[in-house]
Amino acid sequence: MTDTERRQARRSYRSEVRAQQAARTREVITRAARRLFEKDGFAASTIAAIAAEAGVSQQTVYTAFGSKAALVRAIVEQMEESADAAAWRRRIASEEDPARILTAFAQWTRAFFEASSPSFAIAQEAMPELAELTAEGDAQRRRALEALIGRIGRAGGLRDGLPEREAVDRAWLLTGIHPYLDATQACGWTPAAYADWLAESLAQQLLAAPTCDARS
Repeated sequence: MTDTERRQARRSYRSEVRAQQAARTREVITRAARRLFEKDGFAASTIAAIAAEAGVSQQTVYTAFGSKAALVRAIVEQMEESADAAAWRRRIASEEDPARILTAFAQWTRAFFEASSPSFAIAQEAMPELAELTAEGDAQRRRALEALIGRIGRAGGLRDGLPEREAVDRAWLLTGIHPYLDATQACGWTPAAYADWLAESLAQQLLAAPTCDARS
């Protein structure tokens, strides 16, 4: 290895170490912010308080995130990780039967909302500052549903006369946060009961009726 190659390797190593340290710092700050938001509320939790809770300087918080709204965005990403989003995506992709695809998606929706529930109050209080994040989340959910409904449509699983666009609309309406909150808070359902209802509702709204064997 030449001297130039050694210097490049050292720079690459140092850069990787700095990136790992920055990621760990962001994680510590995010967890600290989530604790304070849940305990004291979004408005009452200042950057100074978050920095003290995380054991870092205020400048470190600003450098890592820039604003409290960006911290809420990081918390939402953390929610997805805690709900094991990657594993759920693999499971949904592995299913081939339309009803099983929708059941897996309903169970993933339940898992995400259940993991996120302690932070719903944060999101609601911070809503005026998070309009862009909310819109991004809604758009991301619609894109996921477009891909999912597209798979079912190509397999001939959609009910007769139902355009894919309307199927996506119906699924998007059913899988939002408000039906989950209504079910689990207003109606007192368990998250499991909500997931069963969602899977059944998606199937009723989207799937072709099963055909009966003429010999039966």
